[in-house]
Amino acid sequence: MRHRLTAALAAIVAAALPARADPGTDALAPFLDAVAACARRSDLSLAVIGPEPGQTAWSREQAEEVRLAVESRLQGTGRVRLAAAADVVRVKALREGTTGLSGPEAEAQIRAAFAGDASVFLVEPRRAGESAAFRLQAITRSASCKATSEPLTVPIRVGAGVADVDAEMERAVKAFGQAAPTVAAVEVCPFEAEGGHSTCAGALTDRLLIALDAEARSANHLLKGARLEVRRRPPGTACAGSVTARGRFLTDRERRSWMEVEFQRDGAVLAPTGRRRIAVEGLGCDPTPRPFLDHLAATARTDGGRLAVAATATPFVRGQRLELRIDARARQSLYCWVVAPDETAFVALPVRGNAASLNPLAAGDVRRYPHGYGLDEIVAGDPFENLFSCFGVAGGLPPELAERWLAAAPGADGEARLLQPPEVLDLVERIRAVPGVTEATARIVVR
Repeated sequence: MRHRLTAALAAIVAAALPARADPGTDALAPFLDAVAACARRSDLSLAVIGPEPGQTAWSREQAEEVRLAVESRLQGTGRVRLAAAADVVRVKALREGTTGLSGPEAEAQIRAAFAGDASVFLVEPRRAGESAAFRLQAITRSASCKATSEPLTVPIRVGAGVADVDAEMERAVKAFGQAAPTVAAVEVCPFEAEGGHSTCAGALTDRLLIALDAEARSANHLLKGARLEVRRRPPGTACAGSVTARGRFLTDRERRSWMEVEFQRDGAVLAPTGRRRIAVEGLGCDPTPRPFLDHLAATARTDGGRLAVAATATPFVRGQRLELRIDARARQSLYCWVVAPDETAFVALPVRGNAASLNPLAAGDVRRYPHGYGLDEIVAGDPFENLFSCFGVAGGLPPELAERWLAAAPGADGEARLLQPPEVLDLVERIRAVPGVTEATARIVVR
């Protein structure tokens, strides 16, 4: 009985004591007093806009996390109603997905979302360990008054998201524009992946192109009547031109990802970013650096239900006949080549003047290369490792690509032409862009 009475008494005492204040919420009181004085009203409606889009202190995910934390603290004061300024796109999508919105209705909704007494921005963003530091700055609707808070901190998730890739690209492009404001054209060279090939290099090249294109279309350029032409260099070609943009992608032993971007004008470096740690999760790429043949096989658009290729032995030995089985499981025209680790290649199929190789394969056809096409046998000699790679295309390649391929193919009048790395990389990129293309690969290993 005594224990029960003690517990009950403790509960009564706890209820009589005031609740402990949230220090984060309490710290906002002077700021909200200043905003109320600016707006000349005590019941405030605030639109939390968030940090500047181009800030690089936090990733986009972290910036959203910080904005939501600020909204939560403001609501915790009991003095604020929140307008949906930063969420207007989500609200618009919700309305359109249910009731539908006319143009005037959408405009009215957007205006209403920003109709708070003041807009709140997150300024002076900084990151220290697992905390985000910043100030709140409120500007009234008439822009006649503003209030700024003392520094605030909120916890954030650090993890892999150290820098937002697009923010880094925007910052690099902005620095380039300041260093060379009169440049009219820039050549964007493909990113290089340290230690091999990585799909992240291509993804980063794409993001840099997007950032440069946005700058070329920006009000800063348009209002000045300036023009910025952005051109992408083909893969595998030398980075040349009066003004170039080039970058590197690399990973360290802890599997962290980094990038570097620099612009050059006539050999002089402009606005280098230095090495910046980035998060690649949102890029949809594989950061692993691989040798060329591994990279080519790993990125192939394979579909075993349409096309399969296999070597008849792994490995082949000296003096053994080299043979590959090609299994077509759908009607398609076939384009095969043998690719070497140094990024060169020979076209294997079709063979000019050889009807068996020029005609499409029917579904269910199984061929042996080279014997099944009436070609001479190939006998294994010195050790090597190549990749036998085939593209299957229903209806064949577009005329321009088919002409390029056949121009390098073997024929009765000569051997196949050795394709150099720039042409190999260019053909891979162009053929993979053909709708419905299927790939199949097999290693040719001689020991």
